[in-house]
Amino acid sequence: MRGRMPGRPKAWRTGKQPGGRMVRPILGAGAMALAMLAFPARASEIEDRFLIMELMDRYGVAHDYGTPADYADLFTADGEIGLPGGPVLVKGRAALEAQAVRDHERYRTAPAADGSTKFLMRHIVTNRVVELTGADSAKGSSYVITMIDDGPGGARILSFARYHDSYVREGGRWLIARRDIELDFGDQELAAKYGFR
Repeated sequence: MRGRMPGRPKAWRTGKQPGGRMVRPILGAGAMALAMLAFPARASEIEDRFLIMELMDRYGVAHDYGTPADYADLFTADGEIGLPGGPVLVKGRAALEAQAVRDHERYRTAPAADGSTKFLMRHIVTNRVVELTGADSAKGSSYVITMIDDGPGGARILSFARYHDSYVREGGRWLIARRDIELDFGDQELAAKYGFR
């Protein structure tokens, strides 16, 4: 029949129960809130995963647009950046801030007419995976695509890599304790042009 949804009870279709009371579906945030009340342990895990994924995203934003302090704030005081199974390249807050300064000094566009320059690198973080390993520890991985503003050449992909991270919660905040950067492939000609290493 026209206007009928076969196989569904009338109360479901009309939103009314016998007696005239409306049935309102609980969706989105409401369902999440109920799940968190019903399963507090599970809700805590969901929140932790969300906060860690947000930390992964903030890394790219802080590196590209933030200050050296913003960048170092994402790590523990003795946070490290290294290579998988290899040496530590950067360790500690002072070294992390210095790394951010070097990047912003090295990777800049040619001066505009007014003499101004801008950071020419962008980090796109995606495909995030998080594994909680303890009440205040976790590990995770993500893909990172590094883009370069190549002037007249436009935006170009410099490299495709993966981050392998260890996280800890300190003072109620999730932080990066160690980040290993695994380069999958990149544009060698573009890397040489900009002195990327």
